[in-house]
Amino acid sequence: MAEKQINYDRDILLVADKKSGRLKAVAGMSEDGKKIKTVEPSMRNERMFLTVEKNSGDMEKFFQNFMSRTGDPSGTAFYKVSANGLDMGVKVLEGLLNHQPDARIVTESRIRLQDYMGAAQEHDPKVILTQGEDGKLKAVAEGKDGKLKKVDPTKENADSFLKIDPRGNALENFFQKFTAQFKNPSHTGIYAVSGKAVDMMAAFLDKIIRINPEDKVLDPYRVTPEGKMQEQAQGKYQPLDLNKLEWKEVEKYGLTGDNLQDSLKAMSYGHKSPGLLEIRMEIDGKELQAKARLSFEQQPDGTIKIQTHPFQEKPDFEKPFMGVMFSPDDRKQLTATGHGGRVFELEMTPGGEKVPALVSLDKITNRFEAVPLSEIQIPKVLKGVELSQEQQDGLKAGKGVLVENMDKKQRPGEEPGGKITRIVQYNAVNKNFDFLFTPEQRQQRQQERAAKAEQKTGQDDNQPLKARKVGEVWVRPVQGGVELTREQFKTLCENKPVWVEGMVNQNNKPKQEEGVKQVESTDQKGQKYNAWVWPDQDAGRIRHTSLPPEQWKEALAKKQSQPAEGFKTQVAVNNEGKTNEATKHSTEPLQKGQTQPTGKQAEKKEQQEQRQSPAKPRKSTGHKM
Repeated sequence: MAEKQINYDRDILLVADKKSGRLKAVAGMSEDGKKIKTVEPSMRNERMFLTVEKNSGDMEKFFQNFMSRTGDPSGTAFYKVSANGLDMGVKVLEGLLNHQPDARIVTESRIRLQDYMGAAQEHDPKVILTQGEDGKLKAVAEGKDGKLKKVDPTKENADSFLKIDPRGNALENFFQKFTAQFKNPSHTGIYAVSGKAVDMMAAFLDKIIRINPEDKVLDPYRVTPEGKMQEQAQGKYQPLDLNKLEWKEVEKYGLTGDNLQDSLKAMSYGHKSPGLLEIRMEIDGKELQAKARLSFEQQPDGTIKIQTHPFQEKPDFEKPFMGVMFSPDDRKQLTATGHGGRVFELEMTPGGEKVPALVSLDKITNRFEAVPLSEIQIPKVLKGVELSQEQQDGLKAGKGVLVENMDKKQRPGEEPGGKITRIVQYNAVNKNFDFLFTPEQRQQRQQERAAKAEQKTGQDDNQPLKARKVGEVWVRPVQGGVELTREQFKTLCENKPVWVEGMVNQNNKPKQEEGVKQVESTDQKGQKYNAWVWPDQDAGRIRHTSLPPEQWKEALAKKQSQPAEGFKTQVAVNNEGKTNEATKHSTEPLQKGQTQPTGKQAEKKEQQEQRQSPAKPRKSTGHKM
């Protein structure tokens, strides 16, 4: 076997060992293509070094292969030094990495992976998807004698997929063969997707095609009748090409095509997933299940990475957010509207300079998010309305601004030319504007919904009442064990209070419907009680109070909330353990409206006290002789 010739006009490729931090020379890739083989960077191992001749393209070929196999190479640091003076070069580089990682020599020796990622993406072979007999997308595979066949786009069939290099005439030549064999190509179109995630992409595209086969989110994957990838039109709202997504990273979170297909469209337009997704995360070396919203972030090299936005039970107002503690007014504003409503001076990086920014609360994850004012563009014309300077300034300051007679988005079946009036406010979570109803519009919508519900109820009075959401409160037809009349239920659904008698505090309540919160009870010892029942929109729950709502709120403000007249003694004895002269000998809970213990209750109390008190010594009467 001929001995390998050494060419000293080349660079030696080095990689930083993750465990020791020392530099090793790259000797190639492992047989499975997933790991880098390394050797000590000494000239005695020079015949084992990966040949990377200067200006030969070897470096590009290695990185294209490396990145296509490893998926996420971001944690690997590569360097290069000249083969001449290798030993000294490695020692100098290692010393600088440990003490001066930003030194000029380190910067010049470091290899920028992004310089090669774009090329790797361009050379990513594509798998062709087309409609099968069952109407779902199938992957094209090559059978015997060069005949084409369709197989399910699953990982089990991955080895049989026909992979096409979209460069040059490869795709065009394939398409000629495809049309010749299948005669009538699928009416839903032909699609070319990355071979790294065929199953996920097929599930996603299938759903979009069923809804609207003309949806432009399909454009990056369409193959034209001439056998070419469709050119994407340039525009602000063009979807991301998911062929450039780091799919290995997606799988790392335990995500599949099934649980992602409902979110990918929104995410491909730069938005977060519409709801929370179950993901797998590693924290302190332990694998845990968590809930999070997901989004995509395009990197400078064109690749797309997945971002996680974890869920937490409630907003954390106790810790500073980017160097700022929220005031009580800020907390109230964020909780009520989801927006800070003013400009905050934030440290966008820990310890960095203060930057003016707007803050919003993601009500799905319960986390705060901020956008610097420098990144917010306030349009001069919004939905056909020219904004005044005052309106533009208000939006820039994070305030809600009333904008009248904006163009309404035309929906199927609607006449064109509709107008809307809304409160517009910048949302730092979505990096877009919210269009909110005015209080009057909100009240009108609630009345319209109540009227529709009343009409529906009136159509069949025999139908059982069902829980209904009124504003932010779920109203149930049973309160404190008492089934409300239709009139009472209707009144509650109109956001009005009703007086309900004979309720009881149930210890073993059935599971409440989603969104219904625990109600307040007046009597905690199981005795029946009467109370005002009303939806508290501020608290987001139904309340049972001894006073009408307005009086109860006034009393609460003065910390003087009292039970209804006629029930004060009952509540004081049963709830607060208080007594008066008439009740101090009673251990029985008082009944509805009771202020005096019954004779039986008093007798029972006296017997209990006699049992608990020590026996008194009997008085001596002397001894008779």
